[in-house]
Amino acid sequence: MIRRCLYKLIRTAGIAACSALIGGCAATDVSHAPISIAPAEGVIMDGLHSPSSAIRCAAVESSSQLPASSDVVALREALKDRSSAVRFTACIVIGNLRLRTFKSELLQIYPNSGQRLKAGIIYALARVGDEHDMGQLAILLHSINATVRANAAMVLGRLGDPSAIGLLRTDSSDSVHAVRLAVTSALARLGYHRAISSIIALSYSRYAIDHLAALNTSRSLNTPLAANVLLNGLHDPLPAGRLIAARGLGQRGSEQGEKIARHYAHSSNVSYRVLAALALGWIPDGSNADRLVRMLHDPSEKVRIAAAAGILHLYHLAQLGEASSASELN
Repeated sequence: MIRRCLYKLIRTAGIAACSALIGGCAATDVSHAPISIAPAEGVIMDGLHSPSSAIRCAAVESSSQLPASSDVVALREALKDRSSAVRFTACIVIGNLRLRTFKSELLQIYPNSGQRLKAGIIYALARVGDEHDMGQLAILLHSINATVRANAAMVLGRLGDPSAIGLLRTDSSDSVHAVRLAVTSALARLGYHRAISSIIALSYSRYAIDHLAALNTSRSLNTPLAANVLLNGLHDPLPAGRLIAARGLGQRGSEQGEKIARHYAHSSNVSYRVLAALALGWIPDGSNADRLVRMLHDPSEKVRIAAAAGILHLYHLAQLGEASSASELN
């Protein structure tokens, strides 16, 4: 269980040095009281049966924090969902967790899958060691459907193969802005310096879609420049920007965005409460766990799922702290 928790933490956070942060890195406190995760698990499992595909997507994404037996059940169910977006999200989670148990299932559904799903299946298979039909990603990058093009770009960025840089660069002038953002983000993930510079420039854009995308991408970039973008993001004119930055800093082990996350946990805006819950899930403090437990009763299902994901992540951090303490004693 500890090894699984460790993998999930590294998989989600990436390898980001605390020294990249201006002002240093706050110590991680995992000494809070034991966290009860059963209610949080129940919220996520209930979300998988929501009539809203957006809620089901959020629940599937959060299922990566569930114990092994539960997340396999959740993902198997999600792969049969009527929404291609939910099935695509399930493939991404399967790939992120490298769940080999799904390999035969993915190979079986691949031939009859639509374009919207193919990139997700290719990603999941590649992550478990089967580079099945990787050449198809180049075809998907030129689909007439903008969502398909964006999905293909995102997958290429997540696979982490620098050889994809040349392929992505040819699509950096896509006619659809959202696709251009996806391509730039993917190139930045792959370490392409011009794309990283573009992400930094976009973080100062007066257009919300640009600078929020830049902050989101910076959460996954292991560079001091990206850390600086997140620090600047704590003063973003938009609450959403400040909350994304708080979460990104939490992923790097910094508590500098904690006050912002705590403040917006009580916002009247549902989206802000969702982002606050996700940020608090990265800052292991007993009072944050208590806040998230209370948020499990939020009137919004989106907030409840985000709070559940946060609780489960704090539980994983606590488990890691216990393992680390035991190791020091030995």
